[in-house]
Amino acid sequence: MTCGGLNGYIFHTVLNQFHIYKVTATTISHEPGMCMLYGNCGYYEENDPTHSKGIYINLGELPCLDNRKAVVLDKTSAHYKSLAKTCPNLIKPDGEPTAICCDPQQLNTLERQLTASVLVFNRCPSCVENFRGLYCQITCSPNQATFMNVTEMRNTTETEGAFTESIYISETYATNVHTSCKDVIFPQTNGKAMALVCNGFSGDDCTPQRFLDYLGSTNNGIAPLNMDFQQIAPEGMAPLDAFAYKCQDAPSPTEFACSCTDCEASCPAPPILQPDQVPFMIGTADGVAVIVLIIFLAFVVLFTAYLVIDFMFKNGNVKQKIDYMVAEAESKKVGKSTQDFISSVFRRWGSFVARNPVVVLISAILVCVALCVGVKFVILTTDPIELWSSAGSRVRQEKDYYDEKFGAFYRTEMIIMKLKPQYEYTSFTGVKYNFSNILETKYILEMLALQNELRYMNVSYEVDGEVNIGTLNDICFIPLSPDNNNCTITSVMNYWQNDPNEMFKTANYTDKISEETYVVDYRDHFLYCVQAPATVQDTTPLKQNCMGDFGGPVFPYLALGGQDLQGNGYNEAPSSILTFVVSNFAKEDNRTKLVTAWEKQFLRFMDNYTSEYFDFAYFSERSPEDELERSSQTDVVVFAVSYLVIFAYIAIALGTYTSLKRIPVDSKISLGVSGILVILASVFTSIGLFGYIGYATSLIVIEVVPFLVLAIGADNIFILTLEYQRDERKPDEDLADQIGRVMGEVGPSMLLCSLTECVAFFLGALTDMPAVEQFALAAAVAIAFDFLLQITAFLAVLSLDARRTRGNRVDVCCCIKMEPAEPNTKTYLETFFHKYYAPVLMNDLVRYVVMIGFVGLSCWCTILCTRITVGLDQDLSVPKDSYVLKYFDYMEKYLDVGVPVYFVTKGAYNFADKNASSLICGSAGCDTYSLTQQISYASQNASYWRIETPAASWYDDYVDWLPPQGVGGRKSCCRYETFHPNEFCPATDTVSKCSPCLKNEDYTPDDFMQYLPWFLIDNPGVECNKGGHSAYGNAVNIVNNYTGSGTDVVDASYFMAFHSVCIKSVDCTENLIKARKLADNITKTLKAANKDGNNILENEEDFEVFPYCLYYVYYEQYLTAVEDTLFQLGICLIPTFAFSFILLGFDFYSGIITVLTIVMIVVDTAGLCSLWGVDMNAVSLINLVAAIGLSVEFISHVVRTFSLKTHISKKKRVIESMTTMGPAVFAGVALTNLPGIIVLNWATAQLIQIFFFRMCLVITLLGTAHGLIFLPVFLSYFGPPVNKAILYEEQSELRKATQTVYMNVEKADQEKQCDKTNKNVYMNVEKADQEKQCDYTEF
Repeated sequence: MTCGGLNGYIFHTVLNQFHIYKVTATTISHEPGMCMLYGNCGYYEENDPTHSKGIYINLGELPCLDNRKAVVLDKTSAHYKSLAKTCPNLIKPDGEPTAICCDPQQLNTLERQLTASVLVFNRCPSCVENFRGLYCQITCSPNQATFMNVTEMRNTTETEGAFTESIYISETYATNVHTSCKDVIFPQTNGKAMALVCNGFSGDDCTPQRFLDYLGSTNNGIAPLNMDFQQIAPEGMAPLDAFAYKCQDAPSPTEFACSCTDCEASCPAPPILQPDQVPFMIGTADGVAVIVLIIFLAFVVLFTAYLVIDFMFKNGNVKQKIDYMVAEAESKKVGKSTQDFISSVFRRWGSFVARNPVVVLISAILVCVALCVGVKFVILTTDPIELWSSAGSRVRQEKDYYDEKFGAFYRTEMIIMKLKPQYEYTSFTGVKYNFSNILETKYILEMLALQNELRYMNVSYEVDGEVNIGTLNDICFIPLSPDNNNCTITSVMNYWQNDPNEMFKTANYTDKISEETYVVDYRDHFLYCVQAPATVQDTTPLKQNCMGDFGGPVFPYLALGGQDLQGNGYNEAPSSILTFVVSNFAKEDNRTKLVTAWEKQFLRFMDNYTSEYFDFAYFSERSPEDELERSSQTDVVVFAVSYLVIFAYIAIALGTYTSLKRIPVDSKISLGVSGILVILASVFTSIGLFGYIGYATSLIVIEVVPFLVLAIGADNIFILTLEYQRDERKPDEDLADQIGRVMGEVGPSMLLCSLTECVAFFLGALTDMPAVEQFALAAAVAIAFDFLLQITAFLAVLSLDARRTRGNRVDVCCCIKMEPAEPNTKTYLETFFHKYYAPVLMNDLVRYVVMIGFVGLSCWCTILCTRITVGLDQDLSVPKDSYVLKYFDYMEKYLDVGVPVYFVTKGAYNFADKNASSLICGSAGCDTYSLTQQISYASQNASYWRIETPAASWYDDYVDWLPPQGVGGRKSCCRYETFHPNEFCPATDTVSKCSPCLKNEDYTPDDFMQYLPWFLIDNPGVECNKGGHSAYGNAVNIVNNYTGSGTDVVDASYFMAFHSVCIKSVDCTENLIKARKLADNITKTLKAANKDGNNILENEEDFEVFPYCLYYVYYEQYLTAVEDTLFQLGICLIPTFAFSFILLGFDFYSGIITVLTIVMIVVDTAGLCSLWGVDMNAVSLINLVAAIGLSVEFISHVVRTFSLKTHISKKKRVIESMTTMGPAVFAGVALTNLPGIIVLNWATAQLIQIFFFRMCLVITLLGTAHGLIFLPVFLSYFGPPVNKAILYEEQSELRKATQTVYMNVEKADQEKQCDKTNKNVYMNVEKADQEKQCDYTEF
């Protein structure tokens, strides 16, 4: 029902009481107890209902001028009883005689017409009673003449009647009536009902005077006479000053006060909202920072004290001889036995491969080819929902429930358009408004032209090989189908139903007082519609419809943007928003193909669209996915270059290059290429395996896992190759035995790293997040394949390359043979580490600075970790040159509300019971903390709750729609065909004979459920604007014959509100948190009231209210991101310690040192990356898990090498370890990663730049620093003691060697053939033996 229709219907017969003859002042008495009007005098001829041109024909008669004394009523008369029913406020108390100025006919008419007022204000009984009181005073007050003057008479069908009058009303009374009604909500639009009865004014602009001006003006299209309300009475008269209820007061013992939603004064005191997370503070300082600082200072003091004490202790020359009995016992323990067993297995395997390289190589190739074929069966997951939320997560279950009950959430295609300066317009009301240029007709018409081009755009798409043509109308959301087949398009033009002819209509309006004439045009209609968008007929002289052509309201905050949402500034909006709402279909539905094709065409069209007037941004549902795919395709070149740089480095760096002369032979290009192929093969075989078993993978796996495996695999390749190059063949060994021995020495180290990383990633796959799970499994399987291929295919190629080198054949061109030369045993890098780097690092001052510096860095990064922002901003998902970034910018600037949020009741609830439903509704008599009320409270504190609007309540609109309205129910919304009681008769049906569903306002539970389906199919219109089809058509899910009881129930429904705008992931996550908190409060309230089990009709534990919003599925992961990260990293560290402990001979010290250093790397990575703009999310979690894998490479090799050294001095053990393993770690891990990572800086995808370039660079640099700087220093202080079993074994071999040499020397002496060389050998061995047996202070 329109404002004109609805409000006129409310007031027209009320006002018809007041048409008066024009009389001179001398003939009128204004004494108390005198009437001014009494009885009706016929219809005003121009308003005769027999020839009325209006929609409403019951305009009423003009009242008669009659300055009689007020009529005293007999308390037993029917007249008195009618007055007591209609105007109880005029009944005198305590037996005083009651006098009035209206006859029984006037009272009956007044009673019928006042009933209609509940259509707008029935939610607030106090407001309704004040309306009743005001019109009872005007119509029947016994002192009518004291506040009323008739100023103009008109001829009627019978005689003369009053046509214009002045009514004097006190400012206090006018204000009180206005205040009691000003906050009443019109549920269908979530706007104020007052906007419907205030000439288009709302908010502070709808003053009491303007409110009264509307009620008293014939310009509302209905009133039969003009009432000029004034607040200053002339001499001899007194303004009407009657009692008015406050909205928070109940008008009678049987009625309720207005609800909080409709009366701010009724709201309970808001609870004190505490911050969700109170920062941990010590005084005014950050508590964590203070504690970490204390820990750091304590470490500095204790560490310095330790060094002083250690220095004093060493100066005491305390020495201890080794206990050989203990050492021998240690050598027989399980730790040493385990090490020996593993080494022997690798030694035998290495010899086997070296003797059969071709067989092993061919077998490995065949297996790889067979597995790689599975790549063509790979299932690539691109759906973000499938990637970032698990099927069993809460948000996925809620999404599935919503989709099942109400259908899939729709898709949106949006264009935001903006213009420049503003201009001023004077409305017919005399008020001046600033209008932005965007609301000029030429601009609106251009927007309409763009809208129509897209609306009627033909799109071709293919189904089963057949080309079809479709349009938006085939896929759009059509809320009133099949009665209205127009698409839901929210735009300014839809205030005129997208019809330019409607927009250009004008009307003339002449002010009765100033007699000035105004031209009423499209802007006046616009001003009205933005205040009452659900109006079917405005109250301006234009009498136009505000509803969109699709049959629903166009909310101004969805069609315009950039103005203050709480003000009246839509006319000053700097931007216009055009939104197409497209339905979501199942993947197998052919219409999904049309949706895809239409959205692609939409984006192409907008990409080519240019405008002389507009700057615009656009967006489609598929935009983020398209842009991510585009950036991936663009960055293929960057990735290719990155890989090529890494490949080139590996191929070149594997060579020894000890002299220029030996470069052709020492070069390892062929071996390096083989190593690269092994790494790539491991990646493709793992993906192929997933293809065979049908396990899905993602682009993250394809992009990240190769980098990870390159780093890990290259390290093992370098270690194996360099160890072989450094080794010298023993006299009694052939090549196969030498390779086997080398493999026995480095194989356990390779196994330690690979097994640790593999199991760590397998454990990392325990996460609920599919993307992380896919990455972890792919990494684990790829690392496993990489290790297997390294000890088979690569080892076979290494043995072949060794034969080439031994034969002095040129690399790559092995048919060319060079002259033999004696190669240098050390590379330049080894020489640098041995002579310069390690000794400098072991300087006491350097060591002290390193320890303090690295511990300080970790402490600082620990503080930074507590301040990491959790989330992934959506603007990072697209390239820097993407059109989507402009759209995100426009969203932040110009959108007033965010996306819809639906509060869903899950489970059967007894909505038909009035007591139960009082916990749902939001009008008078509803519980203070009902579902609707709590959402309304939240919207009043949007900055905290992140809810911008009250909820649209189908229940409140339905109970307004259900009761009979009008005389004999003729104006009822709920009607049935009289001769077919089961057939719904909509209010628009003027042909069929229809009867109201109910005889009175009371309804039974059966009535409630019986007529609810009719409400959900009733289209809103002039006759009944409460029809629920457009707003609630799919908001209620009804189950017939619930559990076989024969009763129908509502088992699911939703109440829609709007979130605050969110662009940053922090804000979107906060929206989810607060919505769930609000829904949990509502659920607790409903369950607490279910004491007798009558409200919730199923198991109470299964019932809940939950919020649903489309983007929740992407942001739920951030609710537990910190906990998930700690769990994932923690569980990955378990195998790191376990395998270090076991494979290093059950060395507890080495396991702890390995884990401690890795933890420092991870903490430092997270902290420093937070300074570089890297937030905590699934992608960064993947990188942190990968950091653990890479850290194992940096740490484990060095720790194992150190633990196997047996020198008395830890410093010398470090120097020996750095000489042996430092070059391999530096060249094999650090330099392998860095060139490729640096290339990623030129990627267009921001995700690649931020989460791969930045994080991988930090991980590599920190891993290198900790592995080659901090760890050696730490080991020099706190490294594990010499392994007694290994020491015993070495000394046993030395004793045997000593005895052998001694016997040979003695024999040579006897034969007089002893030479100086043998004596020197003897002396050296003897000296070494003595050194090994002295000064072991560790034991």
